[in-house]
Amino acid sequence: MYCDFVTITIMTRENFTPTPNILFDRLLRELSNSELKILLVIIRQTNGWINKETGNRKTRDRITHGQFVAKTGLSRRIITEAVNSLSDMGLIQITDVSGRILNQPFERKGKFYIYYSSLIDHLQSLYLLDATSAEKDINICKNRHQHAQKVIHNKRNYNKRNYNKRNKSKESRADYVHIKEILEDINLKMKSEIKE
Repeated sequence: MYCDFVTITIMTRENFTPTPNILFDRLLRELSNSELKILLVIIRQTNGWINKETGNRKTRDRITHGQFVAKTGLSRRIITEAVNSLSDMGLIQITDVSGRILNQPFERKGKFYIYYSSLIDHLQSLYLLDATSAEKDINICKNRHQHAQKVIHNKRNYNKRNYNKRNKSKESRADYVHIKEILEDINLKMKSEIKE
């Protein structure tokens, strides 16, 4: 019986993909469904594979639109939008065969070999300097329990918000701007801790 348990444990440890906690703790709420799916595919195709010769995980992988379609069920247009958005947020890096960064869609157009890599591992190291996830979970729970009239989602506030949205002349800021602000905040905290 014990031998079977050890065998099962070893098999499951080999068949998993390590995913940085920052994805669950910070980015899950910020990313759209399509962005999350694309990011998870990139993490799976890189962190999910180990080079048998070196024992290291892949840092980048060639992923075609066809593979994204097969793995996510999204349309090519949605995939392109999600990839552009993730690139703008700084969560992924897109390169060609020689390693030249292809940030803009026109740079990628017509390229046959496009490689994707996740930049979340770098963000995870910055996030760990910010605070522990247990502290963040406690703060989230404290903020969640508010009086009903202070909550954003009651009927009166919802109608006010919709009225204000219709009458607003400015566009609301994009999600990636919010994520960039979070990342800048983490970078500043990290720099201040290093100086201390």
